[in-house]
Amino acid sequence: MSDYKNEYQKYADDAVRNREREEGFGRLRFNLFIGAAGPLACFALHLLKFEPQKWMVMGILATAPLAVVLLIINFIRLPNEVKATAQALMISFVTLIGAGATIALANYLQIFKIINP
Repeated sequence: MSDYKNEYQKYADDAVRNREREEGFGRLRFNLFIGAAGPLACFALHLLKFEPQKWMVMGILATAPLAVVLLIINFIRLPNEVKATAQALMISFVTLIGAGATIALANYLQIFKIINP
C-alpha cells in the first residue's frame, strides 16, 4: 500500500514539491504587499499633505480586509508541510499587523472623515 493519495504523486520529485512550496510562499508575499500598501499610502498622504478623494480613501482602506481575506485563502492553499514554518507564520503575522496599521493610521490621521463627513 502506498502513502500517496493519488497515483501521480509517487512520481513527484523534489523539484515539484519545492515548486508548490515556493508558489505558496509567493502568494503569501503578495498578501504581505497588499497588507503593507495601506499603511504606506496613509503615511504618504499625511507626509505630502494631500487631501485625497473619496474613491482613493475607499481604495486605501479596502487593502486591510482584502489582505486578511487573501491571507486566509492562501494560507489554506499552502502545502501542509510548510504551514508551521517560521517563514509562513512571520509573513502571516506581518500581514495582519499591516492590515491593523491601515485602520489605526486611518483613525489617527482622520482619513475616515472623508468618507463619512
